[in-house]
Amino acid sequence: MKMKIDPENEWGWFIEPDTFKIYKIEEDIPSGSFVNIKEKEYIEDIGRTVVQSTYGIVEGNKFQPMNKKEITKLLSEACAKYILMNDDLPPKVKIEKELKKDKAAQLAFVMNKHDTFHLKISDNLLEGKNPHDVIMEITQNGTPGMEEKEEKWKIEYAKSRRSTCKSCGMKIEKGKVRVGEPYYYDDHLNYRWNHEKYIFWKKIGQQNTTGLDELEEEDKERIMTYFK
Repeated sequence: MKMKIDPENEWGWFIEPDTFKIYKIEEDIPSGSFVNIKEKEYIEDIGRTVVQSTYGIVEGNKFQPMNKKEITKLLSEACAKYILMNDDLPPKVKIEKELKKDKAAQLAFVMNKHDTFHLKISDNLLEGKNPHDVIMEITQNGTPGMEEKEEKWKIEYAKSRRSTCKSCGMKIEKGKVRVGEPYYYDDHLNYRWNHEKYIFWKKIGQQNTTGLDELEEEDKERIMTYFK
């Protein structure tokens, strides 16, 4: 189905349950796909723009909204099916807690920096097989854990006027400082760009940024003050 979203205030992804591949919502979404939509909303009481999440599944030509608990249960079932079919963990899935012999496996599907789904894989989902034994065999056969991803925020001058600030929805003028929040789409590093005034600099920390030394001295000194 085609899902219409407001490009100024909404963005999102869908997940193929058979492959756990993640795609941006820009095209037809196959039936059975899990959907995660983000929407910016300004809250007057706190004077800030926050991001709300909507989860659901596509059934034929309809989108069925769900809460996170419901979508996590479906992701757990899809993860177990993937393990049985491929003798491997799905992409972006890692072992979250120590595996115990007679307990359900606690896994985490780290979709991106802001969206983690805590999966519970029981023997019922694995057709009676012990989760401890199945997943231990996978890891002993050399299945790598979650690879380290670049999570540094990028500071640079806007190369054009095409980028939109994800905080205020306005265009970032060419030549102005823009700050990119890193995220991964289909294993490719991308950035959500923002005007510098919307960034919580102290929370990010200078050590978690890149590109500061490439700025003009005046811009560099100004941004350095944000970290103090």
